[in-house]
Order: sequence, then structure tokens, then C-alpha cells
Amino acid sequence: MSKEILQHMTFHHIGKPVPLDVIKDDISTRYSPLFDMYTLDRLNELSLPIQLHAFGEASELHEIIKQQSHVAFKVSNIREALKGQEIIMPLYEPFSGYQCAMILVNRQPIELIETSLSEREIWGDGLFKDSKLYP
Repeated sequence: MSKEILQHMTFHHIGKPVPLDVIKDDISTRYSPLFDMYTLDRLNELSLPIQLHAFGEASELHEIIKQQSHVAFKVSNIREALKGQEIIMPLYEPFSGYQCAMILVNRQPIELIETSLSEREIWGDGLFKDSKLYP
């Protein structure tokens, strides 16, 4: 990854795998049949966006994604940022205006995001209506 891309990375969120019983009963938990994955967004007193993820047996995501926490960063050009990287989740667009992929850096999963959406649009209600990830 070039120094120019690194200089333009902005923190976006932390993703943490948890056992399904930790989040399954929360009414805000969303299910993704695409990845057999459950997600619950959690805010905290530091206002750090943290996503809790649980995975079903049919999930075909890379084992590292299912076992390790990841940090997500926004980049201005995701295709450039992915060049030469070890990709563990290919680039895709889970919903309009938002592209993401995951790479492995020193055995640490890192999510890269390119989006034209505001943080309010991303984390707010109703965004996932036309989502491939959370139909």
C-alpha cells in the first residue's frame, strides 16, 4: 500500500466476533444470509462504532474474519488500496454508495471502505432497505 493511501486512511469502526448467544436476542441484531452472519452495532461512552459479529455454520467467510477482531478504515480509492494486498474478502458493494473488502496485514484483518455516504447515513435507520448484505 502506498504512503499516499496510508496518509488518507480514516478510522471507521471496529468489528469483533462474538458467540451468537451474546447478540441473538437483541432486536437490533441483523442477519445476513449472504455470509450467514449476525451483526449488532454498539455505541459506547467513547462514541467508537463497534460491530459485534456472530457467524453461522454455513458462513464461507475467511476463518480469520470469523475469529479475530478487525479495524476498518475509509480510503478514497479502494481499488488502489487493494493493489498488492492479501485479500481475504473480495471487494463488493453491500449497499449503494458503499464498497468494502478485507485484507490481511501482519496476520491482522483490516477492512477497507470507500463510500460517498455520511456517517449518519451509514449508521442511521433504514439504510439497509436495498442491501445485498442485510435484505
